[in-house]
Amino acid sequence: MFYKHLRKHRELLGFTQTKLSFLSGVSLPTIQIIEAGRANPELETVQRLLLALGMKAQFVVKKADWDFLSLCGVPLTILNSSERPKPQEVCTKDRFIEEMRLALLECHALKDFGKDSDHNSGEKARKLKAIGATLMALRTHYPSVYAEFLRSEIAKKLLSQSGLEKLRRIALVGLMEFL
Repeated sequence: MFYKHLRKHRELLGFTQTKLSFLSGVSLPTIQIIEAGRANPELETVQRLLLALGMKAQFVVKKADWDFLSLCGVPLTILNSSERPKPQEVCTKDRFIEEMRLALLECHALKDFGKDSDHNSGEKARKLKAIGATLMALRTHYPSVYAEFLRSEIAKKLLSQSGLEKLRRIALVGLMEFL
């Protein structure tokens, strides 16, 4: 909770609420309400308070759970059937959609994958192809699930990759187990 961190860091620096108000330009009553947990401050207010405390706000994209996606049929790794749990016991449609969204965000960051070492660029290229092939399988066999990604620009780019057909068939086998 932001209000707990605000108070903790203010006290660590030895600031009173009045001093924080002076340094940040945020009114004393606003700081009091925030620290009491009764406010939902605007981002600008949060940024001003954090700046006065020597901090900054940062937005970080969650990482996709690639093991989960692989278990649900995204063609990333080949696991022995005895090594992996059954997708219908672990994979749910909602969790799959959420992880695919996170994977799309990561793929957007990976799109310029030629700048890393050969090993890393190979792994990134595999992820891009695997997500593209999974989207293709969803588009052709599970249009209601694919509709969740229909307007995504990165999904459109991933679908335009060449050589997805074989991976699409592999993805489809995995997807059929839980969708």
